[in-house]
Amino acid sequence: MIPDAVWAQARINDGDELDVGYVNGLIVLRKRQPLTSARARSLMLAGCGLPKITPENEAVVAGVLDRNRSRRRLTPASRRSSGRV
Repeated sequence: MIPDAVWAQARINDGDELDVGYVNGLIVLRKRQPLTSARARSLMLAGCGLPKITPENEAVVAGVLDRNRSRRRLTPASRRSSGRV
């Protein structure tokens, strides 16, 4: 049972669409939020400080994205919350 205060702090409401995962013994819930222009700007500025990507790293990232996309097509990743867990 997740306390109501935790649901409120996470801003999760009935009917919200959540991504559900399981990592290192923890259940992870993620609520997708729309990308605002301010958030996009902050992401771009934060990315400027990252090191240049190498072709090898780019291939690894592309492989991970492809595997995750194909996995999502096979099993639904998103669930609609139907009340408190």
